[in-house]
Amino acid sequence: MIRLRIRFTDNDMKPLSFFSDGLSLSARLKLLTLLWVGSALLSVVFTLLLSWRLEGGAAAINDTGSLRMQTYRLSLLLESGAPESEIAAYIGEFDKTLHDLDTGVPSRPLFLPNDQQVRQDMQRLVRTWRQRIKPQFQAVAAGRSRFQTASIPPFIDIIDTLTRSIEKVNNRYLNRLRMFQFILLALVLVSSMIVVVLLYTWIILPLGRLQKGVNAVHDGKLGVQVPTDELAEFAEVDKGFNQMSSRLHDLYQNLEQEVADKTRDLAAKNYTLETLYAFSDLLSRSQSAVEAAEGFLDKVMDIVPADAGSIRLIDFQRRRMDLIAHRGLPDELQNAEACRRLEECSCGTAAQQSGQTVNFYKTVPSEHRVPEALCSRSGYHFLRVFKISSGGADLGLMTLYFKNESDNRTDVPLVESLCRQLGVTVSNFRLGTENRQLAVLQERNLIAQGLHDSIAQTLTFLNLQIQMLEKALEKSQRHTEPKVAEKLRFIKEGVQECYDDVRELLLNFRTKITHNEFNEAVGRLVLRFKQQTQIEAETRWLDDGPVLTSEQQLQFIFILQESLSNIRKHARARRVTVTFHNRDDFKMEIEDDGCGFDTCGLNDFAENGHVGLNIMSERARRIRAVLEIASEAGVGTKISLTLPKEERTLE
Repeated sequence: MIRLRIRFTDNDMKPLSFFSDGLSLSARLKLLTLLWVGSALLSVVFTLLLSWRLEGGAAAINDTGSLRMQTYRLSLLLESGAPESEIAAYIGEFDKTLHDLDTGVPSRPLFLPNDQQVRQDMQRLVRTWRQRIKPQFQAVAAGRSRFQTASIPPFIDIIDTLTRSIEKVNNRYLNRLRMFQFILLALVLVSSMIVVVLLYTWIILPLGRLQKGVNAVHDGKLGVQVPTDELAEFAEVDKGFNQMSSRLHDLYQNLEQEVADKTRDLAAKNYTLETLYAFSDLLSRSQSAVEAAEGFLDKVMDIVPADAGSIRLIDFQRRRMDLIAHRGLPDELQNAEACRRLEECSCGTAAQQSGQTVNFYKTVPSEHRVPEALCSRSGYHFLRVFKISSGGADLGLMTLYFKNESDNRTDVPLVESLCRQLGVTVSNFRLGTENRQLAVLQERNLIAQGLHDSIAQTLTFLNLQIQMLEKALEKSQRHTEPKVAEKLRFIKEGVQECYDDVRELLLNFRTKITHNEFNEAVGRLVLRFKQQTQIEAETRWLDDGPVLTSEQQLQFIFILQESLSNIRKHARARRVTVTFHNRDDFKMEIEDDGCGFDTCGLNDFAENGHVGLNIMSERARRIRAVLEIASEAGVGTKISLTLPKEERTLE
């Protein structure tokens, strides 16, 4: 029974960002309380300050009103002729009130608002009193002048102006106080909501998550995990709960998990063994390297979700890669010249790197843009290259092509092991071919030795005897007879021709052709032809396709040898050109500028007595090649031997 791990999250409710995530719950509560108390204290201080200013401004308004009354009282006393002492007492009282108003009395409290207009009006009042009104009152009280009532109303206007300025400032203070009270009320409401949300987030939610976890464990869902809270107090509780739940889950599921792991490992090993056996069986039943590679690639693409695949054998001497199997590969990638050159292809570069498996993606080195462009144009943006090797020697590579990165899933160790199996198979095929070739060469050497010890010796003896007969006839003067001389010449030419044929046959039997010696063997054969006949001969090599198999190379050499022999015997040519076209088809063309012949009746070589041509035809059919002969009297002869693409198998 498998029990699931459940994890509860509440992403929709998170703490406010202005609190540090590292603070504990107690620290957060202390900080919240401090902010609340600090805000209340600031509100009280600000309210007291505004009230104090309003109270001082009100006292200032009262004092300015008293100055108005005192001015009227002094005017009445002066008009009634009051004693000078009484007038002086009231002037002193006026000076005191004006001084208190100007300097302020904090104990009352009494002070003018801190406003520029108020200060200007106050300075104007003080200046008018001291410079005009007070001296006038003192002079009238002393009897030096008469009282002028016209000066009193402007002075009263100055006092009223000061009063209005103070009242205006007090009204501003009062409006600020009211606005602050509204703001304070809003802050109280908002802060209350914030406190509720914070308490819900910090306390209620963590407790709710723990409760869900406890209920899950109660329902048998062992291994349930709750999110670890950011608060230290709840974090410790959450960790303890998660450890307890995990321990219970592990104790319950440990045996079941071990059994499942062992089952998966066993299934994986069985799958690997079955795959290795299937591939071993396939490779053991294959008759050639091409057949083995084709079957191998089919099975690989059954277990790997690749969109296409290819297998190429590497010829390090030619610096080429020859395609021997492919699945789903477009014609453009099959026939691209860049994909055949070892140095120009990303896959070829990978084959020369250390390591077994190489991955290529859209970004490749700039010097390998051509093959990557071809792959990308075909829709393959992800490549995986596996080496095919045996005994430490790299024989080829397998490339898997993917259109999407998500499909690039490969059991690399398994595929690498399979590629090593294919490498051993290819190596065994090559060794078998070489062993068969060695056996054939040994048998041909034995035949050559037999010819040399029998027919060749006899022909040599006959040639010597003819030479002795010719000398004897010279002494007896009988050679002067035309018929005798003619017969002797015919015998001598016939024996010499037979001797040359036997020597050519001996060289034919002793010809050794291996994978990479075809060009050298052709060169030696043409050079020997030039030395024997003194006929100008030229060899041309066009294109650079894959090499032929050993059997194909040997038959091409024999047909070339027979053709050159026929030219030597019959053509009377001055120049011979041998051209090899190594494209998809392999074609050999032998042209001479000799006397030529009538090609009518060459359809059946054996019935027309052309033994050499019949042998050439049989050799061509042996490798499933096409032999064509074109000749014109007085122009020359052209022999073409074409091996079709489908018959070009690699060893």
